[in-house]
Amino acid sequence: MSISVNQRGSRDKDIRSLLRKHLGQGTVLGVAIPVLADHIEAAKEGTSPGGLTEKQIEAGFRQVLAEFVKSDYHSTYIHRRLGASGFLEPLKGKYRIRRSLLAGLTVEDLERLHAELLESLRSAYEQRQAVIRRLEKTCSLPGEQVQERSALVDEYLSQLTGNRGEIFEVVSFAVLREYFRTFGFSLQRFSTTHANDGGMDFVAADAIYQVTTDESIQKVRKDLAKAPGTRRVLVRPTVTPEVTELCGDEVLETIELRDILNHFMGWLMGRDSRSKQSRHLQRVLQIALEEFRRENRAEVA
Repeated sequence: MSISVNQRGSRDKDIRSLLRKHLGQGTVLGVAIPVLADHIEAAKEGTSPGGLTEKQIEAGFRQVLAEFVKSDYHSTYIHRRLGASGFLEPLKGKYRIRRSLLAGLTVEDLERLHAELLESLRSAYEQRQAVIRRLEKTCSLPGEQVQERSALVDEYLSQLTGNRGEIFEVVSFAVLREYFRTFGFSLQRFSTTHANDGGMDFVAADAIYQVTTDESIQKVRKDLAKAPGTRRVLVRPTVTPEVTELCGDEVLETIELRDILNHFMGWLMGRDSRSKQSRHLQRVLQIALEEFRRENRAEVA
C-alpha cells in the first residue's frame, strides 16, 4: 500500500535517509518515532495523518525513550526539525512529517524504518554499557601497564562513528582535560550528548569547545552560527582547507584527531613512560569512565 503524498518529493532524500543520519540520537528520534507511528496508523486506516500536538509528541518522547534515555524534553527538539532541512511541518497547531519526504513509500517501508529507529536506540545504549565495562576493567590493571591504557584510548578515539560520536567526544574531553590540568588549567563538560547544550560541548575559562565527528561543511557552518560572539575551539576528526577558510576571528584554534593522538596523548604518554606508572593515562580513563556513567545517570535515572 502506497501513501498518498506530494509526488514532487525526491526519492534521493526521503524520510528514511534523513532519519538514518540520526540513528541512536534520543532527542531526534524521541520526536520522530511518535510522529512516524501516527503516520503509519493513519495509512493503515486509509486516512490522511492529522499530526500530533506538542503535548502528544512530548508524551510519546518520554514513552519511547523510557527504556534508554531519561532526557528532559525541550520544545526546541521540535523547532529544530522544521523547515526545508527538517522532517516536520506544522498543520493547524499540530506537527506531521513533511509530505514530500514520504513520496513513494509504503506502510511496510515506514514500519521497517520505525523498527530500525527503535533498534538504534537500544544499540546505542548497549554500546555504552560495553564501553563502561571495558573502561572499568582497564582502570583496574596494575599501574605499570601504560601501553594497555594507551592502546584503549587510541582505539576509542578512532571510533568516529561509534555511538553517534559520543565515544570521540567523551574520550577527547578526557585527554584534553588531563593535559590542561597538568598546566593548571580547567576544562569542563557540563552537558550530556543528548542535552540541549546550545553547541557548547566543553567549556574553558574564556572559550567554548565544539566537538563533532560530522565532517560536512554544513555542520561547520551550523556550529559557527551557535553562540555568536563567543570564542571557540573546534575539535574534529580532520581539519580541511575548507574548514580553515570558514574559521574567522572567533575560532581560536582547531584540533584534529592527529593532534589529540600525537601532541596531547603523546605528551601524557611520554610522562607515564618516563615514570613507568600510568598516572596521567589512568586519570584519562577515569575521566572518560565517569562521563559515560554520567550519561547513564542522565538517561536512566
